[in-house]
Amino acid sequence: MSASAAIAVASRRPGELGTVVEWLSEAGYSPVALPDLTGLGELLQAKPVEALVADVELIGGDADIRNLIRRLGHNRPLVVMGDTNALPHTPLGELSVLARPLKRDAVLLSVGLALAEGRPARRFPRRSVEPVQATAQGITVTIREASVGGVGLDVSGSRTNVLPPYFSLRIPDVGVHVVVKRAWMAPLSPDRMRCGGTVEGDLPDAGQAWAQFVREAPDPLPQFGRKRRR
Repeated sequence: MSASAAIAVASRRPGELGTVVEWLSEAGYSPVALPDLTGLGELLQAKPVEALVADVELIGGDADIRNLIRRLGHNRPLVVMGDTNALPHTPLGELSVLARPLKRDAVLLSVGLALAEGRPARRFPRRSVEPVQATAQGITVTIREASVGGVGLDVSGSRTNVLPPYFSLRIPDVGVHVVVKRAWMAPLSPDRMRCGGTVEGDLPDAGQAWAQFVREAPDPLPQFGRKRRR
């Protein structure tokens, strides 16, 4: 990432738009303010924009957000401001989320980590999987994405910042024990962190066990297929 990476910022809230643009400028980025997404296509063609920070209110349904992700491409990350629960079937593994009220450090951290995660393109594209409980350094985590060479997981609770650069990931139920090299961490909410990393194959049979888990892990259940909790 260059220090002056161009970041598109789209929001209908003038005050928020101006504040985020100011924060990014102070951090050395080159933000481009947009009142909506109608001019995004022309901007992407005219300027080497490296990421998009967009108000969730500008994104419609499931098809709209997936179309937006496709337009941005694999190496241009999307950071969404606001509550993504309003979006059905939000593909969390393909975007970063900034909860309101926005805070300067959270914005800069999410943008920086999104850029680092977005380039270069992953050698082994991850797929979303039905959430799987695991442990990382003895902390309970939830695996949400997996590929032959990588993993995406959530850390919840009061210990969201404790994963070291290399950590042990275990899924006891299927006999998986691998070492993960942490690539990035980004906040999803005050008590929830998303972490991505590469799976190292330096433990006996670790690569084979992990590859089998990736092959057999089911896709996420659709929302209507889940039982409502009482």
